[in-house]
Amino acid sequence: MVGFFRKLFSVDTTPIDKRYNENGFNLYGIHKNGTKYNDAGFDLRGFNQDGKTINRRYYDENGFDAKGIHLTGKKYIAGYDCFGYDSLGFNRDGWNREGFYHDGFNKQGIDKDGFNREGWNEFNFNREGLHKNGTRFDKKGFAADGFNRDGIDRNGFNRGGYNQNGIDREGFNQDGYNKKGFDRNGFDRQGFDKNGFDIEGYTSAGFDIEGFDRNGFNKQGFNRKGFDAQGFDKFGFNQDKFDREGFKDNGFNALGFDRNGFNKQGFNAQGFNAKGFNQHGFNVHGLNAQGFDSTGFDKDGLDIYGFDRDGYDRQGFNRQGERKVETAIDQ
Repeated sequence: MVGFFRKLFSVDTTPIDKRYNENGFNLYGIHKNGTKYNDAGFDLRGFNQDGKTINRRYYDENGFDAKGIHLTGKKYIAGYDCFGYDSLGFNRDGWNREGFYHDGFNKQGIDKDGFNREGWNEFNFNREGLHKNGTRFDKKGFAADGFNRDGIDRNGFNRGGYNQNGIDREGFNQDGYNKKGFDRNGFDRQGFDKNGFDIEGYTSAGFDIEGFDRNGFNKQGFNRKGFDAQGFDKFGFNQDKFDREGFKDNGFNALGFDRNGFNKQGFNAQGFNAKGFNQHGFNVHGLNAQGFDSTGFDKDGLDIYGFDRDGYDRQGFNRQGERKVETAIDQ
């Protein structure tokens, strides 16, 4: 771990936060992917989000856990933390995380303000702003703050940060657009990026990269799950497999009846088949196909042989040929 930081403090002039070790982490423990963890899910010190190493241990080889606490319960062991720095921020070699030694200078002999041990910066100005030539301007006419008498710096930018063409150091004009017509966030004046999408990810026609509008429907009118605004797919069925009229592809509705109102057994909701008879063979009037009720009599009260419930035919004779004797009550 300490060796990694030593490499960071070499003569490399790359900004510290952009210097990465062989595992892709910078000095601050940020991986190239922009998170604290590499693509395998481990941080600079080899711990995952659960606080375990690749060997599923809670402590590293030096006895420190993911939070930097030693198994003894201390943060510093022999005066140094899990990264090898003391309480003042210096490692065993005397360097801090920013690459400065105890005396405040880096390996190039420059301090954090850009001055060498003799007190001069790269442009030969001292800390008081005086040039080695004894004036407050160098031979090119620039002062210690980097600007000349006209308020222009060494790169041609004024104090507002723009050059004579009205362009700033990042290539944007005072309206915030570059020469290609895009702002700092990559959008043109109409609000679209180079690929034609706005900040919410939609084109001028109102569709995203997958072809869906702001309501989640494509040009054909279907959402990402394949259903239209009414909830039906291109075949006319909803997510429960019913069509717009409420029937499944087998022809029956949720109650089990087909388009003609009959179930799989052939009966309607009232219990009658297409011919008008129930499962017992009787119609709504209680008669079977032959016109008789469940007791064997027709609508006129006669059985199949023409006798009524008292055993007499229409002429008043019974099965023995005897005529019905009329009583006073019959009269």
